[in-house]
Amino acid sequence: MTPDTPSHPAWVAPYLTRLGVDSVESLGAPTLDTLCGLHRAHVERIAFENIDIQRGRPQGISPEESIDRILAGRGGYCFNLNNAFASLLTALGYDVTLHRGQINGSVEQAKATADEYGTHMALTVLIEGERWSIDVGLANSHYEPIPLREGVHTQGPFTFRLEPLPEVGPDAWRFFTDPVQTTFHSMDFTLAPARWEDFTGYHIKLSTSPKSGFVQIGELFRRDALGTDFVLNDELTRDDAGGRSTRILTSAAEWFGIAEDMFQLDLSDINDAERAQLFDQMQRAEAAWRASQQAANV
Repeated sequence: MTPDTPSHPAWVAPYLTRLGVDSVESLGAPTLDTLCGLHRAHVERIAFENIDIQRGRPQGISPEESIDRILAGRGGYCFNLNNAFASLLTALGYDVTLHRGQINGSVEQAKATADEYGTHMALTVLIEGERWSIDVGLANSHYEPIPLREGVHTQGPFTFRLEPLPEVGPDAWRFFTDPVQTTFHSMDFTLAPARWEDFTGYHIKLSTSPKSGFVQIGELFRRDALGTDFVLNDELTRDDAGGRSTRILTSAAEWFGIAEDMFQLDLSDINDAERAQLFDQMQRAEAAWRASQQAANV
């Protein structure tokens, strides 16, 4: 790794390399256009993934640990991806704030728990006189920053919506994903500033509890300009303007080949025996879920 410089920590240059950026100098001063380009590159090149949680080896979420994962060719889930990206943007001179968020809440739940949000780490950036919602860790949502304005926001084939939540408080918002994106329907967040340490308790629960979706389901996500690719256990899905296409993955070799090629992950530390065990674990989890769905529909 290159040494620190007076203006940038040593990890900034290799992080930018993962985003396809030649050098810090090539970015120039912070602008909205550059921010959008960095955001697009992040969701295209650095996958949302929970492989280590599936392995029973949950990763840490500090900025240092999250950045190290990215430099090692890995991704992570929201606490890793947004924490690392916030650190990068801050190092590049952007005005970034962390916020506590909640996935799939109701207004009633939001009223009761607004002071305890924390299952999602949200970000905003204040630039050129306006605040923008930034999220490289919300699975199949943002491709680019979204202005923090009430209304509909279209990105590629998907339509998102932002609404204030005055019932909860003057700084509370709800982000609605596109209805076709069925992995979640909304994310509430409050604009009160947060620290990454505020999320450690939620991380422990989400990464270790048998009831957590991240423990139950192996997940990979990436966005591009035309749509989203994602894997849930043994099913690969593509959502784009043409609709949804899915196929079942039938072997560990196929699963890990997709993870390494399509999702650009370096999984060289996982040997063949563990790959087979992990794929069997995900197959069994998915088979149990499909059986439960069939039983519910009888």
